[in-house]
Amino acid sequence: MKTKEIKILGNECGECGGNYDVVADEPLMLYQLCGVGDHTTTIRLGEGAKAKVVFAALEGGDTSYTYRVELNGRGAEVELYGLFVAGTGDRCRIKTEVRHNMPDCVSNQVVKGIADGEGYGLFDGLVYVAPDAQHTEAYQQSRNVLLSKTARIQTQPQLEIYADDVKCSHGATVGQMEQEQIYYMRQRGLSEADARKLQLEGFMKDILDRIDNEEVRREFELRQMRVSESRKGIEN
Repeated sequence: MKTKEIKILGNECGECGGNYDVVADEPLMLYQLCGVGDHTTTIRLGEGAKAKVVFAALEGGDTSYTYRVELNGRGAEVELYGLFVAGTGDRCRIKTEVRHNMPDCVSNQVVKGIADGEGYGLFDGLVYVAPDAQHTEAYQQSRNVLLSKTARIQTQPQLEIYADDVKCSHGATVGQMEQEQIYYMRQRGLSEADARKLQLEGFMKDILDRIDNEEVRREFELRQMRVSESRKGIEN
């Protein structure tokens, strides 16, 4: 079995979405690190097919990622991991729609957001489970951190379930940086700026750890470092 790996790593690459039909003997691994613009991706999975997507919106500006996933065959699985950062003047919108149309399918979504200054972010995620899609497993998490009093992130996780034998959950949080951890690190000799930088890197690490390709990981880490360096001195 050979995985179909697609890497889209441009800064200002315009529309970098696409349409993908995934079959069981060729899993999809999709990495997207796109610039400003609207990026729409549609993924359709057949019986036993698997897809994994890791994306990040780190370049600022007005950026939108939309993912439409259709689990159309029994035993299909999809993983979707994303990260966005919005500063003053930036608007970042993430929309996901995962449709469980057949039994025995699995989906897992984790999307994390960071906003500072007057930045704005939105996560709008829908999980749909059809009436005949028994034994579905669907999990969705939206985790977000605000670095200023004027930053704003909205999160709208939704479950629409019409089958009764399922395992589904969703969760969403929007909060500040953990001051106790910052205090703990400062007691051990770190400056407040460096403590904030480490906390931000830890928050983003969960998404970066989903990247198996070394070239892609280095590119994601380089841009992550720029983000954490530029925001480490920000006060809540």
